[in-house]
Amino acid sequence: MKYASVIATIVLCGFCWLAESHAITIGPARMEVRLPAGEVAGMDYYAQNETEVPIHVTVEPENWLQNVYDYSGIAAGDWIKAEPREFELKPKEIKKVRVTVRVPKKAKGELVAQIFFTSAISGISDEAGVKSRLGAVLYVAIKGTEKVNAEIADISVSDSKIDEGNGIKFDVLFRNKGNVHIRPAEGRVVVSDGKGREISQLRMVTDYSVVPGQEFAYTVSWDNPSLKEGKYKISAFIKYGRMYTRERETKFEKWFTVDKAGKVVVK
Repeated sequence: MKYASVIATIVLCGFCWLAESHAITIGPARMEVRLPAGEVAGMDYYAQNETEVPIHVTVEPENWLQNVYDYSGIAAGDWIKAEPREFELKPKEIKKVRVTVRVPKKAKGELVAQIFFTSAISGISDEAGVKSRLGAVLYVAIKGTEKVNAEIADISVSDSKIDEGNGIKFDVLFRNKGNVHIRPAEGRVVVSDGKGREISQLRMVTDYSVVPGQEFAYTVSWDNPSLKEGKYKISAFIKYGRMYTRERETKFEKWFTVDKAGKVVVK
């Protein structure tokens, strides 16, 4: 069978580490791709034996987050297969595993799998040995069926204690209203005074993905702001959706008050 090339960019190819007495390293830790319904694509994973003894490895793909995604009777084995499924790893040996994705024609939105690598010391029975299980996440967005929609639902403002003084903490609540996971490209918050003059602009770290129907609070800390008594406006901006169709930006604004002592007034 002819394999199609992976259409989307692989966003991250990192490696997972497992601190065990008999451990393997696998990679990439996460893949994010887009494929049309009915498409077939292949991708490679790697497993390395980090120990000084032989290890037996079993590869077990499983549907993930079944409480979030509607698989509509699609079993993991219907759309994802690994070859080889079982193999031996000599000490320090690296083995390539080919994972083939066959997107069901009825699939919509997104399919997500955990590619589990279960390892055990070779020659020891399951009852006597100790097993380790390490997973890599594979997101497959079904091209043309994605609903990419998100919003900043709220911003909470509070005082925070830091090592050498006081600060203000902004928790920006990001909500996924679509049917695919969203990993925002970037975010920022802007603090302005009562007259609209910008005081500070702070970078928001948005490296945590949010799955459909769920939300996550990205935290931004402002150390030793030295604000005078008065009202201030916080504006939050998050860009998302770049890997699907086009990049969008959601915005949310909120006012907060600082008292004479320079503390945030929580209402």
